[in-house]
Amino acid sequence: AKMSEKSYSDRMRQIRAGLNLKIADFSRQFGVPRSTLIGWEEGKTVSIEILKTLEKKFDVNIDWFLPGEGEMFSSPLPTPTPSGHVKPIPIFSSSDLPDGAFLVPLLDQQLSAGQGSDLPEEDIAKGLIPVPRYLSRYGKNIKALTVEGDSMYPTLHRGDMVVCDSCGWSGEGIYAVRMNGKGFVKRVTQKPGKVVILSDNPKYPPYEEPEESQDIEIVGRVHCAITKVD
Repeated sequence: AKMSEKSYSDRMRQIRAGLNLKIADFSRQFGVPRSTLIGWEEGKTVSIEILKTLEKKFDVNIDWFLPGEGEMFSSPLPTPTPSGHVKPIPIFSSSDLPDGAFLVPLLDQQLSAGQGSDLPEEDIAKGLIPVPRYLSRYGKNIKALTVEGDSMYPTLHRGDMVVCDSCGWSGEGIYAVRMNGKGFVKRVTQKPGKVVILSDNPKYPPYEEPEESQDIEIVGRVHCAITKVD
């Protein structure tokens, strides 16, 4: 069945919302004038060429758009399984990143998987690294940092790059966390009234903090790790 104009406009708005982008930012990343994007969101016909661009640049699932079934994006982020466990984060090396990688800032900061590293309030980038293109949905809210320490071994190793957003809590997973001014990368879950900080390395004990504590800040979820950047 042919999609209605309303279906086109609804789906274009859903994509932009899923990417967490304003119209101006989306039009710039898409490479079209803002007025063109507004036209699509108001029901202007979306051609197959536009769909191919959405697929290539933003990893949009065309079968979902047409419409069909499944996820909006072809590479969904890790989510809790029915058993309650979170699927492992994707691990890439610089040699096997998917085609069309997206560049993000590599911050001149470390996240400790151990005793803690100083994490300044202000982000200072020392370069750009390629990451999977589906992370472009986060726009400027995605960064890469270097792992120091062994508390997340064997999931993460010293020297790995973790790519995380700055969007706070979004369910159980691996996060960049600020505790008492120091930066950590840890697995985070919740109990009633408490935040639970876990290490994948069993020699590090769990740590609990009241939800209302001012000593802990969940910066954002880790979406993938990159084992080596040339």
